[in-house]
Amino acid sequence: MKIDISEYEKVYSFELLPVTQLCGQNIRKKTYIFESLRRYFSTFKYLEEKNKWRDNVKIDNEIVGRKYFSMISIKEASDIIQMIKWSKQSLMMEYVKNLIQRFDWQLHLRTVSEEVEEMFQLLNEDISKLGDIELAFTMSEVWDMVQKSNVTGGNDTVLEDKDNCELLNILLKLIVEVLCYSPRKMLVLIENMDHMVTEKEYKDILEQAQKISEKYDVYFVLSTSLEGYAVCSEELCPGITVFGEADFQMPEFDDVYKFVKDNYPYEKNLSREQLPQVLTRIIQKIGQQEYLYSVEESVICKMINQSLLLYDKWQDSEKTSEIAFLKS
Repeated sequence: MKIDISEYEKVYSFELLPVTQLCGQNIRKKTYIFESLRRYFSTFKYLEEKNKWRDNVKIDNEIVGRKYFSMISIKEASDIIQMIKWSKQSLMMEYVKNLIQRFDWQLHLRTVSEEVEEMFQLLNEDISKLGDIELAFTMSEVWDMVQKSNVTGGNDTVLEDKDNCELLNILLKLIVEVLCYSPRKMLVLIENMDHMVTEKEYKDILEQAQKISEKYDVYFVLSTSLEGYAVCSEELCPGITVFGEADFQMPEFDDVYKFVKDNYPYEKNLSREQLPQVLTRIIQKIGQQEYLYSVEESVICKMINQSLLLYDKWQDSEKTSEIAFLKS
């Protein structure tokens, strides 16, 4: 589905696939897109009638209801912790509510009640000596007791001690468990993910997101801007949009591969396995001026950028000695 985000007269567009990667060096555009989605699919109140955020999100050229998606928004590690911690808006609270409904707690409550009653009887044997008085108690409902609990790490650690990748893995598992009980269309926004995890962790999390989206009606939108933080596989390629000085929607992988084969300066034997690796290294520079890298990466990046009417060239003439040294 196509998402259009308007900012007065400007419109920023991208294809929303189950796993969507927003790449490129235009941080401002990506930040505005995330903030627009965050405000639109939440309970955010627009204070002004002519607010630039009001109704500025369209899906397939139509304004949809603000409850079209159930949304989870992550900007930093503290947001992940809030989803895992015990609070009214957290996924953990929803998950535990579902767990409680699964079990018959009456036998456990009866046992607890008998133990507590015996404890109060012992206390009241002494208290009654003061006069005609006693301690009274009322057994709480399970949910009332659970609400007074806290979510911590194992072995008396705190959630803040866990690294971001572990927290994200917990969050993904939590999303799966919640959707098992309460299926719905969900939008998961993870902004600046390249500042949270390593390249390898990023790829592992994308793989998990793929598996989740295959089973549930959930869409992941991730933003990155650092080199190496993209997965340009055949499956994920069309879910990549690059925001730079010019924006570029990545087409199907077959179309990219054909474009490279047909337009490379000479008959280059570039395999389908090699192309994703090259794209991963150049993806953040597509749509930018002064984008050239070394030979193969620079050629492919230049080809795509020239199709966007962006031109660049090496300023220095070829230095044979230096190139020979680098090859040695």
